[in-house]
Amino acid sequence: MSYVIAILVVVALGVGFTLFQNNKAEAPTAVQVTQEAPARTTEAEVKNNVTKSDYKDGSFSTDVTYLTPKRDEYGVNVALTLKQDIITDVKVTYSNGAEKDPNAAKFEAAYKVQVIGKDIDTLELSRVGGASLTTGAFNNALAQIKANAKS
Repeated sequence: MSYVIAILVVVALGVGFTLFQNNKAEAPTAVQVTQEAPARTTEAEVKNNVTKSDYKDGSFSTDVTYLTPKRDEYGVNVALTLKQDIITDVKVTYSNGAEKDPNAAKFEAAYKVQVIGKDIDTLELSRVGGASLTTGAFNNALAQIKANAKS
């Protein structure tokens, strides 16, 4: 009787193994992953080179002041032009004595190459031409212009 049970167990294992192998052979060998297609650019956007901007296009300006170590208060006006968040033109005008400051002159000689063509959101100057106070005033003016130019 135990021989019969042993034979039935071996047969059952053999049948189970065969079924497992058949199912395994039918299983796909590669996994197919589907992803959502990325957003497509419309023909109009391509034709007009339109992109989403965070800031309004146009010209913006603001006045800021800063204190020198001698406690003189200098004035700076920053005027810039934006097109699709890119600064296309910039002009700094000095007042209240800043126009005579040698550090402002150093800033004046160096800032445009660091500003024009840059995205307004990523721009923050650091001690341009050795003029840390004038650079700080410019950054303050830039922050005010960003706030005013938000779309």
